[in-house]
Amino acid sequence: MTSSFEGDESAQREELMRRPSIEEVTARYQEMLGRVRDALASEFPWIQWMQSDEIGRAGCAQFPAFRSDGETRTLGIWTANGNLPDAQWPRAQQLTEAVAREYGFGPVRAIVDRPSDHEVVSFDQYGANIKIGTAKNTVLSGGTDCHLPQAVKERIASTGQ
Repeated sequence: MTSSFEGDESAQREELMRRPSIEEVTARYQEMLGRVRDALASEFPWIQWMQSDEIGRAGCAQFPAFRSDGETRTLGIWTANGNLPDAQWPRAQQLTEAVAREYGFGPVRAIVDRPSDHEVVSFDQYGANIKIGTAKNTVLSGGTDCHLPQAVKERIASTGQ
């Protein structure tokens, strides 16, 4: 779920200035993903997380006036070899949701829910997401919505542009 912000340049600026900087949310969400990984590894000792994809950056199509100033990030992909058995999936989902809620994310919603293949996602107020799934392997990922870098926020605050 990526937010689609409908508004003129002034409204877009106001919304993006209200949001934390991309650096702040990236650090916060990476902390959250780390806590989820730790909680799952503690509950399921066989889980050995490996980062399979690094942070990615993109512009902000949903805020057209700030397309080049705004930034969205994927926060990497973490995988663990093997499937969480169906009987253990509800506990993994519960642990993920509990940690995510501490960071302002809502309830998890099922994307896939069939035997030996599960995936859920949760969103925060800005449209950021956290996903966890299990099929052949167990995968955890997250991504931000559009935020301004701190330097851009400071520029806008001082110049209005």
